[in-house]
Amino acid sequence: MIAFGDWFPLLCIGVLFTMLGLLKVYGFKHNIVGGGGKPWGTRLRGSCPTWTKHLNVTMTVLFFVIGLSSLSILAWLLLTSGGH
Repeated sequence: MIAFGDWFPLLCIGVLFTMLGLLKVYGFKHNIVGGGGKPWGTRLRGSCPTWTKHLNVTMTVLFFVIGLSSLSILAWLLLTSGGH
């Protein structure tokens, strides 16, 4: 059995960053602009008004890379544990 400390952080990081990436994609689709002084939901979904579009897209891709990498490592860990 895999120890709680081995799989739980990977799950939290994977879900959190993948969800952030999905929120940013939703914000891009609906042209939501975040920034200071806006509600927290708008800030999570919106793009940064002081950054270029390229940098906003790069950050979204980074969120997906971190999140999906953590989930992939978690899947590999679970599949290779073999019930030992």
